[in-house]
Amino acid sequence: MASATEKFVISICEISVAPESQNAVCTLIARLYDSLVKSPTAHLDAALGALTHEEHSLGILAILSAKLHQLEVVDAGSGKRYYSVEVAALDKLLAQLDSFVRAGNMEHVRYAVDTYTEMIHRMAELLIHRKEAIRGISIVAKAVERIRTSETLLTPTHTDLCHLCLSAKSFQAAFPFLDIDITDLQKPSSQAAYDSKAFLLYYYYGGMIYAVFKKFKRASYFFEIAISTPASVISAIMVQAYKKYILVNLISNSGEPLVPKFTAPVLSRGLKTHAGAYQDLYHSYNSSVQSTLQATADKHRPIFERDDNYGLVKQCIKSLYIKNIKKLTKTFLTLSITDVANRVHLPTSAEAEKYLLKMIENGEIYAKINKKDDMVEFHDNPEKYNNPAMLAFIQQQEKICVAVNKKMSDMEREISVTPDYVSKVGSYSADDDMAKPSTSAGMTSISENL
Repeated sequence: MASATEKFVISICEISVAPESQNAVCTLIARLYDSLVKSPTAHLDAALGALTHEEHSLGILAILSAKLHQLEVVDAGSGKRYYSVEVAALDKLLAQLDSFVRAGNMEHVRYAVDTYTEMIHRMAELLIHRKEAIRGISIVAKAVERIRTSETLLTPTHTDLCHLCLSAKSFQAAFPFLDIDITDLQKPSSQAAYDSKAFLLYYYYGGMIYAVFKKFKRASYFFEIAISTPASVISAIMVQAYKKYILVNLISNSGEPLVPKFTAPVLSRGLKTHAGAYQDLYHSYNSSVQSTLQATADKHRPIFERDDNYGLVKQCIKSLYIKNIKKLTKTFLTLSITDVANRVHLPTSAEAEKYLLKMIENGEIYAKINKKDDMVEFHDNPEKYNNPAMLAFIQQQEKICVAVNKKMSDMEREISVTPDYVSKVGSYSADDDMAKPSTSAGMTSISENL
């Protein structure tokens, strides 16, 4: 008598012969998936050998998902899930996953993109649980690259990649994806909406990765998206992103408000309620008094350490020195280095000189240090904006603006024909007609409004 796995393989091969058969394969998988999960691993491995990537990718996807599902153990007390697997079995499974991700027929896989996403997510969880996250980075990076239909499409698998990179403290694989601005979301194969948790975590993890590399402007942008995403209730991810949003803005001296103006009021109030210590730090920083900032940091240090944010807080303290030195450049043409140290409350002139040299090197100020006289001369920005490099930069920015404008126009056109939008515009037009005198000249049809 044929086993459940053998029946599954036979059915997959029979259905796959017909053209445009992928929906039927998805239906079959949904019906037989539980039996695959209960099948012995040896039977599943044998089934993989009988299927090909080009013709039976959905069948292989189901089997690999079942193998990962078998490794999952749910703790009866806490309800948390963890994974149990032997080293040899894990090595074999990772090799099978890597082969599928690289050679699988993605046109077929997109019919069951939710299953594909869940499979990659389970693999990432498994490796993070075993503290072997680095082994999954290349697999997940390739998975993102192959499943997306455009570079600007965000998938839940992006989130798993960032999570693996953070866990392994190996970040380079994430940057080719993080550096691309997202304009679209992957549509699930079911009728469900895009996973909001995966969306928020992508921008939260991405902001953390940029912060590690001191790219604070970009980190701020990622955290800003996380905290300003439309929602009816606040989430723990938003709260943690908000705390880091405040800190990276202080470090970069960007002068951004506590909450972006376009954040929903319910979120704005909730975020402020859950981050009192960070708001205190924000106000102390804006006082420009170093001792006040240090006292606030010391007062709330247990909170900052609990949130794993004390390292950023220390960078905030250093950035206030930089901010105050920049203020001096607007008041003085020349100043002794000792005076610089006294005015910004640095302990020694040698420390002040280190800050000045670093700021000159980074292009934050334009100055020249006279070691002989222990003086610093502040200069204006020498850029005249009349060289080929600047022209090329301006042209590049123009192209970006044109591309953004085109994308906005395309999105507006797409929204204007959606049923929800047409329905709302129709109801508004009906209300307007009720409020106006009933004259034929004053009537406007919905189609004209659209």
